[in-house]
Amino acid sequence: MSRSRRWSFALPLLLVLTAACGDPPAGELPHATGHLFSDELSGIALDLPTVWAGRYQMSDSITAPEPGLERELTLRFVRADSGVVATPLVVIRVFEATAWNALSPDGTARFGARVADNASHAVALAMAAENPLAANSADALAFDTLMIALNQRPLRAWLRPGPR
Repeated sequence: MSRSRRWSFALPLLLVLTAACGDPPAGELPHATGHLFSDELSGIALDLPTVWAGRYQMSDSITAPEPGLERELTLRFVRADSGVVATPLVVIRVFEATAWNALSPDGTARFGARVADNASHAVALAMAAENPLAANSADALAFDTLMIALNQRPLRAWLRPGPR
């Protein structure tokens, strides 16, 4: 039987620790202190903790259309047996800036914390609210390790200027 552990501290802590960085110089990748996740199509880059390398799979698909939502990247946990967990570790959404700014506070909370922006776009990041894996399993402990590592240091994110 699976027992979920809530990450109730995760979003408030992410909001406190999030540091949206300025854009790197044109043509340069940002300097990552951990594992650099980047997506050319959306123009975003995240400096994730080193333990994240090889432990997630990215998909690019908008699950629920929203005005101004242009991209939705989902990072899902990869189990030791190479299976992928359905519950996302992180969901990254790229909005047109005007659409993001028009959202109510409840709307922005629904999509996560804004981690990067530029004149035309805003990037919101939402973390898993709980661990969906069986308690005390090796995979559950690895899932927890990724989430704890993400919360232990400021998240640095970049958004390339220009249209998507």
